[in-house]
Amino acid sequence: MKTIAIVIFDSFTDIDLFLMWDILGRNRSDWEVKLLGAQEQHRSAHGMLVQTHGRLAEANDADVVLFSSGKAGVKAALQDAAFMHAFSLDPACQLIGSICAGAYILAQLGLLKGGPATTHPDAKSGLQAMGIDVLDQALVCNGNVATAGGCLSAVYLTGWVVETLFGKNKRRETLRELIPAGQREIYEQLIDSSIREGMRM
Repeated sequence: MKTIAIVIFDSFTDIDLFLMWDILGRNRSDWEVKLLGAQEQHRSAHGMLVQTHGRLAEANDADVVLFSSGKAGVKAALQDAAFMHAFSLDPACQLIGSICAGAYILAQLGLLKGGPATTHPDAKSGLQAMGIDVLDQALVCNGNVATAGGCLSAVYLTGWVVETLFGKNKRRETLRELIPAGQREIYEQLIDSSIREGMRM
């Protein structure tokens, strides 16, 4: 049983968390998903109060660590020494990923090593200012570290996680329920090509 940690903080972007949580949370036989934060509860950018399952340091022992996003939330997290110092992540034995501006946290932790990486288009200049080579691409993977740009790219980020751990068939099975009726072939091709493109970096 693998452990997947999704890291949140106050003012996280609702869809970035909830889409990843919903996709990954449907499987309870191959992995366990835990929401980790500095507090017992965190409030989203739209005001939803979310209960966490553990503290930030638990991410250091997880098989997968995914960082949520949020314009105001990420900025505050980067300025919070206790938040940043809680992490001692190891891409040699963990899968580590971010959605949108969550890439700023990976950069600050030294996990992007100059890039290339991706993020939400509105956050691109800020990530570049941190010395990261930013691509206009939905998913960018460097070994066991991946960044995704744009809220809906959570589909590719979670797909990468599942495929890396369990293979393509499990990834297709995991994402199948998300695909609109009558568009299975279109979406499966898009998902597959996006993950392949991301992993070529």
